[in-house]
Amino acid sequence: MSRATQKQGFSAHGGMRDIPRGAVPLQKQQEQAQGPARKSRAGVLMVVLVLCMAVLVTQNREQINAYVNKPIRVVKMANELQRANEGHIRAALAAHLNAGFFALDVRAIKEQLEADPWIEKAVITRIWPDTLSVGITEELAIARWGDQHLLNQYGESFAPELQSDDFTLPLLRGPEGMERKVMEQYQVFSQMLSDTGLRVREIALSDRGSWTLRMENDLQVSIGRNDVMERMERFVTFYSRHLFAQLEEIEAVDLRYSNGISIRNKTVMPAGVASK
Repeated sequence: MSRATQKQGFSAHGGMRDIPRGAVPLQKQQEQAQGPARKSRAGVLMVVLVLCMAVLVTQNREQINAYVNKPIRVVKMANELQRANEGHIRAALAAHLNAGFFALDVRAIKEQLEADPWIEKAVITRIWPDTLSVGITEELAIARWGDQHLLNQYGESFAPELQSDDFTLPLLRGPEGMERKVMEQYQVFSQMLSDTGLRVREIALSDRGSWTLRMENDLQVSIGRNDVMERMERFVTFYSRHLFAQLEEIEAVDLRYSNGISIRNKTVMPAGVASK
């Protein structure tokens, strides 16, 4: 046997003893040939499945839509309401609920609810398959503004239907657009008077910028428009030293003097001027 033949022969244990350089085993060649065929069959199978699904969806479109896009059947209020009327809210929602879960116009519902004077913000959340969650943030009224409006904590006015409890709130008056300024000044005056026991029931800002207060005991205090804080400090000091003892006899106090305070008694008496 020649040396070339020996190199291509078989070993005693079977198999090729030496494989020529660059040669590929037959089994590996077969696997490489089968690879593209398998991928081709998988692609065809995927296309068939997609077509079958498309046919099923087309044939059962109405049933699938009816199941997935159910009308809203349950409305959950996310929080308790204090002033907003829950019956009015549910009535406003009723017109939208049959549109279907995905067709529901959440923005329109939000705008309609926030048109209620007592609702500051509405958060509408859909919960599949048929539930709507409604979260309401109500306005917080801290004072009245004029005869028909209320003020919230941001100094913004809103006009709900007033109830008896609303008339116990402080009354603030002033030019249009001055709501926040009047509210802030009311808070400052209330803080300055806290140690005197006097409580501001009404505060008014005139078109010329003049301030007037009326206390819960009906005492009227005219401050004017100049040196407002200095005049109030003068009043607090004078009240604590002299006026508190005769408060029931006094009808009005006028602070619009540079060096004094004018007092008007409830009885018919000449006005007196107290020195600073």
